Amino acid sequence: MSIGGISGGGYGYGYTSSINNLLQLSSLKSTASYSAINAVNRVSSTNSNTSAYASVTSFLKDYQSELTGLEAAAAKLQTSKSGNVFTELEAGSTDESVATAEKSWRLEAGLDVELEVHSVAQSQRNVSVANYAADLAEEDMEFEIAGPDGSQKISISSTNANGTKKTYKQMYQEAAKAVNANSGTGVKASVESENGKVSLVLAGKKTGEANSFTVSGKTGAAAGLEYVDRAASDASYTVTQDGYSQSYTSDTNQVSIAYGRVDVELKKEGSTNIYSGVDSDRITDAVQDLVDSYNSVTNLLEANAGRGRGTAAHLSSFQRGMAHEKTLAAMGITTNKAGDLVLDKEKLTEALEKDYDFVVDTLGGQFGLAENAAQKADRALSDSVQRIVSNDLGGKTSGSSSGSGSGAGSSAGAGNAYTQFANFVSGGAYNLANYYAVGMLLNTMA
Repeated sequence: MSIGGISGGGYGYGYTSSINNLLQLSSLKSTASYSAINAVNRVSSTNSNTSAYASVTSFLKDYQSELTGLEAAAAKLQTSKSGNVFTELEAGSTDESVATAEKSWRLEAGLDVELEVHSVAQSQRNVSVANYAADLAEEDMEFEIAGPDGSQKISISSTNANGTKKTYKQMYQEAAKAVNANSGTGVKASVESENGKVSLVLAGKKTGEANSFTVSGKTGAAAGLEYVDRAASDASYTVTQDGYSQSYTSDTNQVSIAYGRVDVELKKEGSTNIYSGVDSDRITDAVQDLVDSYNSVTNLLEANAGRGRGTAAHLSSFQRGMAHEKTLAAMGITTNKAGDLVLDKEKLTEALEKDYDFVVDTLGGQFGLAENAAQKADRALSDSVQRIVSNDLGGKTSGSSSGSGSGAGSSAGAGNAYTQFANFVSGGAYNLANYYAVGMLLNTMA
């Protein structure tokens, strides 16, 4: 952006500095030294001008925020910008019920890997016989669990402290609580309920053959818990890449392929292809952000067009749109009755599938929609504060001329005071220093 524009910069004064100095000038009216400053510029009313300054400051803050937001939204789609959505490759799976894929680190374009899942990794599961939850248990439990991370003895009495018998549900819940209180066995417990009956279930916390466990001793009320309902097993799969096939096993269903570039989660037996490509959802979301930001900027300019020549000129530029309406329509972008742009994501997705290169060039190319929007935003941000709010600075207050009076010799009132200071600001740091030097001198003489 140009030096001295709304965004400020190392060589000019941004809107914040300009307006804050104007506020400072206004506040001096209530001090003894104000008479010296008043010899240079007169401010008609401290309260009214403070309110005016606040209004201008608020608008310029929104102006800067909305336009920089538009630039950021456009950058996501500009092919000339690094990290745009067209170069951010993602990993995908042709059958996500078999396996899902996620990029681990930098992907290569054109990745195509065949994945055959022979079996998935599973954890061991032991289940007791089912008993009616409200029935009274007749046997105690005295068993030991030997897991991959240690062992644990479980002892649950079938009799309450008052001598009454416990129900099966109560005993199973107490057993599950005791098992889960010890995290050192690698086994977790739960109580399953179905059709009024309950069962005690033990399951390995991890998948894989190495994470199996045994149950021994007197299971009593949880008879059958010592038997394996589902054995712990490793995953088995084959990867075919560049015509070369290799089979693997894993104790988990989270595996890496393509030399570690893709993380894959195995879901079930079957075949799928793991590929790299651009995520169309990311593209449509980026276009939606651009449309929303463009609308927001246009609405802000429209609501504040009377503030200055610059604001009105930029509004006219934005209202001309980012491209011809036929071009926009091809991307699924239309205009509603309120004049706002509206995106049809489904139509944009269809366009991407039909002619991807054309859409990329139209959206993000050298003369594309994003480039056009970014240039409009850059021009607006590069404009001077004095031009953007020329009417605010030029004297739309009582006692001031309606024109854009300027120069130190003007004395039409508060409006010209704005303009004089703005002229000093736009003139550079030396002029601004001289301005304050004169003020200090006059203060000394007062």
